[in-house]
Amino acid sequence: MDNSTYQNIPLLTDVIAVAPATGSAALNGVVTAPIAAPSSEQLEHLRQEVFENVMQAVLREVDQVLHQHLQDQLAVVLDNMADILKTRVRASMEQALVATVEQALAEEMAKIANAKKISEVPNYFHF
Repeated sequence: MDNSTYQNIPLLTDVIAVAPATGSAALNGVVTAPIAAPSSEQLEHLRQEVFENVMQAVLREVDQVLHQHLQDQLAVVLDNMADILKTRVRASMEQALVATVEQALAEEMAKIANAKKISEVPNYFHF
């Protein structure tokens, strides 16, 4: 296609151009209607809509930052708590193990002592 074909097609800025305040005007052969100023209700609605959109976008960003920050901080706290819990559980298990081994050792020593006493008693009833 040659350039002459495109010359008859109006540009978007030609079609959407703001018309003069009086009546309609012909712009490059295209008739445009005058654009009326928005009413105070329309401006208030637009202001409210922009406000809500900005707030939603900012709050979404805040939520993401807070979530990441809290997740990082909770990971550190949980890691520290796990270390503390591990230390306490190990100490409790060690105490229980010491008590169990001491009791088992005492019982075995008592059995050995009783067996030795029995073997030292003269056998008067032996024929």
